[in-house]
Amino acid sequence: MNAPSICAVPPAAYTELLDYLRQSGSTLSPAEAIVSALKQWIAAGRTLAAPVRGYQWKCLFLPEATRVRMKYRDDYHHAEVVGDELIFRGKAVSPRQMTMEIAGDGRNAWRDLWLRLPGERNWANAALLRAKLERQAALPQPSPATAMTAAVKTMSDALNAALMLIEHVDHQTKTMSERRLPKHRRADDTLTDDH
Repeated sequence: MNAPSICAVPPAAYTELLDYLRQSGSTLSPAEAIVSALKQWIAAGRTLAAPVRGYQWKCLFLPEATRVRMKYRDDYHHAEVVGDELIFRGKAVSPRQMTMEIAGDGRNAWRDLWLRLPGERNWANAALLRAKLERQAALPQPSPATAMTAAVKTMSDALNAALMLIEHVDHQTKTMSERRLPKHRRADDTLTDDH
């Protein structure tokens, strides 16, 4: 199959990609980043049917490949979610068991454990993630009628904007005069047909 070797990328998306590569300190060229993104997108599409695996820690779900870290006496101890289990020192443990193995009794796993979810660059404290999740759950969910009303208003605004644009273009075309017509030319600008 002969695929075209050049694909058009919208300028706004390309600029956004360049900004992201610069800000993230990536060493990838834009072309390499696009190829990598396409490969990841294709791979993600192939695995959509696969069940999501991970460890359920009370209200917080830790997807597979989540890294778990705890600092104790200037040492970092790491665990990882593999399949549906949290693996620490080669065995499946709970977050509480991990903190007890590291520091003994009297530790709060929510406070002491830091998580790096797949695709994230930074570590986040488990207690802060749980609090954020609880705040989101406490927010009132819009009723279907409210959502429909908002959608109708947005569609109405879009239609009104389109109508205004059409009226503006129509007005411009009606009032625009042809500048090349003789009545709009100065006498000095007209050329004679003398040969």
